Amino acid sequence: MDQIAVALLIKAMYGIGAAFAVGFGAVGPGIGMGMSAASAVEGMGRQPKVSSDLFRIMLIGQGATSTPPTFALVVGILLLFGTGEGTALIQGFGGLGAGISIGAASFASGVGSAYPAAQACEAIARQPHLRRPFTTLMLIGQAISQTPLIFGLLVSFMLIFAVPATPDAGLVEYVAVLSAGICMGFGAMGPSVGSGMAAESAIRGIRYHRQPEAGVGLLTRVMLLGQAVAQSTSIYALVIALVLIMQVKR
Repeated sequence: MDQIAVALLIKAMYGIGAAFAVGFGAVGPGIGMGMSAASAVEGMGRQPKVSSDLFRIMLIGQGATSTPPTFALVVGILLLFGTGEGTALIQGFGGLGAGISIGAASFASGVGSAYPAAQACEAIARQPHLRRPFTTLMLIGQAISQTPLIFGLLVSFMLIFAVPATPDAGLVEYVAVLSAGICMGFGAMGPSVGSGMAAESAIRGIRYHRQPEAGVGLLTRVMLLGQAVAQSTSIYALVIALVLIMQVKR
């Protein structure tokens, strides 16, 4: 394959990677922000007196949920405009893997962040005097559910900038860099959604607790423990992704 054909193929693979990153990465956060708005609107209908509080919590929750597609957009722009002209076909596979990694991670983080945000809006509508612990748990839950997103972004950057332009790379190297993106992207989905569900249940647990203020500490500790165990699976995916990237011959 001549050099011009290789350059065109690499550019096409960068374009597909960018499309996957931003297109797929925007789905989950878009749904998540809609879930927060739906819960806030329903709460305002139930408790008009706390409409201002619900509106504020909705915007805070949506702001955190909008972080994943921003990361996906950065990777997409880098693939389209910031990588220059590729010289080795393996760079094209790296760009495609980078788009898959951040796209899937963004999708899952958006959904995971939506669970505590929506539940916080519902809980504040029912028990406005507990808005502070509800808001705190929402933000903690959203932050932890987006931890795998950071791993996905890291792998994406490595696939874009750290994969050497090895002209004699073969099928094994091509599959390795592409598989690294798939591994990290899909490996981030479970932990993100699971951590969001744990935060949602913690907020709901405070609502049902006989002494809500006293139960905040216990439920927060249990939530964090459960989220830590769930997040361990994203670390496994990160390790395998890094090992796959290291398969490329320098």
